[in-house]
Amino acid sequence: MRKFGCAALFAACLAAAPAASAGDFFINGQLGQIELDSDGFGDEQTNLVQAGAGYRWGIGMAQMGLETGLGKLDDLEDSSRSDYAGGYVDHASTLSSRYAFIGANARIKPPLLPVYFIGRAGYLGLERKLDETFVDHPLDAAPVTGHRAFKETDGGTYYGVGVGTSILPLLDVGLMFNEYRYSQALYDPVSNEYHLSDDKRDARSVSVSVEYRF
Repeated sequence: MRKFGCAALFAACLAAAPAASAGDFFINGQLGQIELDSDGFGDEQTNLVQAGAGYRWGIGMAQMGLETGLGKLDDLEDSSRSDYAGGYVDHASTLSSRYAFIGANARIKPPLLPVYFIGRAGYLGLERKLDETFVDHPLDAAPVTGHRAFKETDGGTYYGVGVGTSILPLLDVGLMFNEYRYSQALYDPVSNEYHLSDDKRDARSVSVSVEYRF
């Protein structure tokens, strides 16, 4: 259903382009907080920052177009201890996530209201890096430190809605609500490696947006 909605929004934008009148290039940024479904880290909330650009064609009080950009999440950190018969192991992990996106973007400005409405949907390219340091503490020997890294890329989808107002003729501020769908990174104790699961996870963000049109 999400993929069908994204494709439909893309098709509407492209179909409207030839008949569109005046439009705007735009650049924007978002800064906010994102809540993740559990990825095995103690903290499931972190900050995000995103920058994007695009073009919207004018269609009456509405504008529809395309957007693209990059985003990054603050690192997630976790630590744990596992015991075994001859000692214990301390684990410390850091998960870094960044993404690129391309999608459709619509802006509606009712003529009698001091606000505008935004809708967006599209596809994500997500890169995740996990660095893990572990220290083995055997009871009868000196500690041994090890390190391993995991890096995976994956595709996903996003969609969002927002509301805002113009503080200058071409400068807007708003509040965005976004939803993301992506694959979960899981640890496989048999292979002693991390991999992407077919089990999808959701994330939700609330952010302040600033947009300049030209």
